[in-house]
Amino acid sequence: MKIAIIAVLQLFAFTVFAQSNTYSSKIVDQDNQPIPFATVKEIGKENYTTTTIDGDFTLQTSTVNFTIEISSIGYTSKKVTITNGNFPASITLMTSDEQLNEIVVTALGIEREKQSLVSAVTRVSSDKLTEVTLTNVVNSLAGQVAGVQITNGSSGVGSSSRIVIRGENSLSGSNQPLFVVDGVPISNEQITSDLVNNGALQEVDFGNGGSEISPDDIASISILKGAGSAALYGARAANGVVVITTKRGKNKKGFGVTTSNSLTVETLLTLPDYQNVYGGGSNGQYSFQNGKGAGINDGGLSSYGPRLDQGLLVNQFNSPSVDINGNPVRAGDVIARTNADGSFTPITATPWVSNPNNVRNFFETGVTKQNNIAINSSGENGSSRLSYSNLRNEGIVPNTDLDRDGISLSLHQKLTEQLNVNAFVNYINTRSGNRPNLGYGYENPLYGFNWTGRQADVAALKNYWQAGQDGVQHYDINYLWLTNPYLTVYENTNSFNKNRVLGNVSAVYDITDKLNVVVRAGIDTYADKREFRRAVSTNANPQGSFREDNIGYRELNTDVLLSYKDAINDDLKYTVSVGANRFDQEIEYSYAEASQLALPGIYTLANSRTPLLGDSRLFEKRINSVYGTGNLSYKDALYLDLTYRNDWSSTLPTNNNSFGYYSAGLSFVASSLFQLPEPISYLNFRFSAASVGNDTNPYQNTQNFLFNQNYGSNFRVTNETVLKNANLKPERLNAFEAGVEAWFFNGRLQLDAAAYQNTSVDQIISRPISESSGFGSFNVNGGKVQTTGLEFLLSGTVIKNADFQWQSSVNFSTFRSKVKELPEGVDQFVTGTANIFSGGGGSNSVFYIAKKDGRVGDMYGTGFVEVDGQILHDSNGFPVQDPNLRLLGNYNPDFTMGFNNKFSYKGLDFTFLFDWRKGGTIVSRTKALGSTSGVLKETLEGRESGIIGAGVVNTGTADNPQYTPNTTVVAAQAYNNAFFDRGNEASALYSASYVKLRQVSVYYNFPAKIVDAIGFNKIKIGLVGSNLLLFTENPHFDPELNALQEQSITYGVEDFSYPSTRSFGVSLKTEF
Repeated sequence: MKIAIIAVLQLFAFTVFAQSNTYSSKIVDQDNQPIPFATVKEIGKENYTTTTIDGDFTLQTSTVNFTIEISSIGYTSKKVTITNGNFPASITLMTSDEQLNEIVVTALGIEREKQSLVSAVTRVSSDKLTEVTLTNVVNSLAGQVAGVQITNGSSGVGSSSRIVIRGENSLSGSNQPLFVVDGVPISNEQITSDLVNNGALQEVDFGNGGSEISPDDIASISILKGAGSAALYGARAANGVVVITTKRGKNKKGFGVTTSNSLTVETLLTLPDYQNVYGGGSNGQYSFQNGKGAGINDGGLSSYGPRLDQGLLVNQFNSPSVDINGNPVRAGDVIARTNADGSFTPITATPWVSNPNNVRNFFETGVTKQNNIAINSSGENGSSRLSYSNLRNEGIVPNTDLDRDGISLSLHQKLTEQLNVNAFVNYINTRSGNRPNLGYGYENPLYGFNWTGRQADVAALKNYWQAGQDGVQHYDINYLWLTNPYLTVYENTNSFNKNRVLGNVSAVYDITDKLNVVVRAGIDTYADKREFRRAVSTNANPQGSFREDNIGYRELNTDVLLSYKDAINDDLKYTVSVGANRFDQEIEYSYAEASQLALPGIYTLANSRTPLLGDSRLFEKRINSVYGTGNLSYKDALYLDLTYRNDWSSTLPTNNNSFGYYSAGLSFVASSLFQLPEPISYLNFRFSAASVGNDTNPYQNTQNFLFNQNYGSNFRVTNETVLKNANLKPERLNAFEAGVEAWFFNGRLQLDAAAYQNTSVDQIISRPISESSGFGSFNVNGGKVQTTGLEFLLSGTVIKNADFQWQSSVNFSTFRSKVKELPEGVDQFVTGTANIFSGGGGSNSVFYIAKKDGRVGDMYGTGFVEVDGQILHDSNGFPVQDPNLRLLGNYNPDFTMGFNNKFSYKGLDFTFLFDWRKGGTIVSRTKALGSTSGVLKETLEGRESGIIGAGVVNTGTADNPQYTPNTTVVAAQAYNNAFFDRGNEASALYSASYVKLRQVSVYYNFPAKIVDAIGFNKIKIGLVGSNLLLFTENPHFDPELNALQEQSITYGVEDFSYPSTRSFGVSLKTEF
């Protein structure tokens, strides 16, 4: 009996002992730093734990022989086999940047190993975004990501950027991707002319939303290129997704501080190539009297006057004169010089000499200061990060600026073993006392400089009020067609103050170790107040004006996502997720304008000479959605992805407002299943197919009335010009992609390539209809656009040893978007226009026209009649205009390439990035108008001898033409006016090709012994530069800078763009 009892007790003791084997260890990274919150799991059992903030963990097991798997976001998972209880004192995980299993943030904020992805996703790390810290983080992507095209506005720091991924799929939509921050969509839109009625004001670029996030707050940006990757985001993601992941608190326990400071200066990179041989005037004559025609050609704008630097004395706007009382004044002080009988006091002629730097000297050296300080903290169960960023910029255009302050707070807390909460909030205040005017018209200084004679001393215009007429009458070179550029920048200001809050909060609850639920809510809201002041006496606003715009934006997103993750066996694993989303958007706009001031210089709405003008509009949109995704993996080598989402959009008719999206994809890691030739260390093939929808803007399916200004006491409304369609359907995009990723020589050389085809059907377009209907167009579905493309990234470590390393990468992309079909009965469709001139004859515009079998981006305009490729001239030697529209070219590139390099030698890092765009056509207003006026260098030909236009003349009859070479000499001024003036868009074409040295940096990392001695963790200081070199056949402007028309960047048109700039400066980054 005793023996039995002892045996039972021994067995019990053994069992208890067997169930309570306890092992302790530590998880560290390759730098021996602790990895907190890593998961340690015993394979084959429901037994797991997590590491502490110091990387420590304790695991209890029932055996001494077992295998554990350690995983943590940002690190490669690792399996460790334990034999006879021999547990290592520490286990090292390698960061994902150095291993195959890179973690990428995908749709809905879901983190996936890169090898499991079924369509192309490119991740850009924080280091690459802040190597050269640009004021617009979107521009930091230029040249770094294959298939991503960045186009900039032309107003300098703070300009909008347009981003297009894999070409254009829609004939009428913006084609821009969705921006997402920490899983929550935000606005990157500009308020377009549909909302803002600019009236007599010219275009002003106030920037777009994506540019306002500080690069120092971003941990990474993932570009979801394929529709398969973006399908879970619904209609707004039909053109791809830019996923921004913000920084969190540091891994190490305790507090830490990081700082980033940079100071850069901007100087002119481009400027029109002006001639400096002939001054203002016509037919070799000029003399100023009143700038309105009382002198000799002083009311005109041509630069075909007397030859410069020949010792001539000529009356000019800044020549000495006297007022009617004999006091000294300038010739341009016309009011003081005007006698009672209308005659003028005499002018003392001054030397007629060239001023080759008169335009260059108008611009100033820009200065940009950017600073960031972040405080990080981590505890046992959470982390936080508080960041403050500021930007101070003084632009190259006098009296223009941009200031931005941002505060962000990131919180991550483990409340219980099962519940984690995360929160991020970012307050951004962006403001400017003046943003420069753009486009064709008096208020753009570049417009004026294209009409200003090369003798003009522009600096003499700084004192911009006429003598005795302060605030009443400005001083100028020409009072009929120009406005003093200094008056424009100092008095005609466009200010704004924008307060924005974007943020999100999420909770992750682990119901079990296999089942969790995520609840997330996000907001993006801002209030933007803009003021436009216009001084009296200018041509556009002779009585002055004042206007206030108020724009309110609010976007709310709410998500619920339930995920279940399990394994059928050791080889077969799966994840299933289902969720729902609600999206609400509200845009409110109002303006009030005093179109004439009662008293000069007082800018209030109360100071209005006439009844106030005004308008207000409200746009609302809602999308309700459900979605699901399933992921199946076999031996971590074969992955199958399936997704489905259904949206119900308020912008579509009730009977057509429901539309679904679906995608399927396969990823096959061949190197995990097969023995490949020795040079190949990793080989992955991926395939995906997706079908996604796209809705439209609010109020496109029901007729509305527009409120106009009252006529006296009469209330006025008008009908819309577009006939709405109650049966609109969503656009549909069908996408296919195949890709391959291969690593050679143990990862020293890497290739990632993809080919794709996107087909967009049921395009929503406004079809022209007979004006007898009372409308100009009708919203219909129809048309098919097909985009095919190829892209690749080739990267590798060229040299690597103990002291020196050279990393290099080349990315390449090309695509073609073709119009396969148009709505029934439609031969062609005008998708948009861009004005080249205002008024005058001819078409004066570039027309973007979609024709069957044509390309998206085809531009049409007028030119000259041609015979066998030669321009037809009339009997007087002038080119004969052709009123018919012709294909001018296509604004899309043939291909783009980026070449990125980093050299590291001990503590020294040197990086540079070249960006190459090949092909595409751009129509230039600078070329057209500067050649008409005669200020550009190419107009020097034939000034003395005349011009014989290259081409032919018909010496026969219209019925029996006989073409012979043109031999008639025409005066240069007359010929250039005929060749370049209004209605001849074909004469102002340039290639949009360029090569840019996009970024350069040289950093020195202080040695650890010095850094440690002064209590820091890291100090690096460097020289940085951007856009240092530009290679282009275009002598007048940067082809990257496109026009802004109707508050949207317009491809293929240059619109008196401001000079592009190169920037260089210093940067200091610290950590302690």
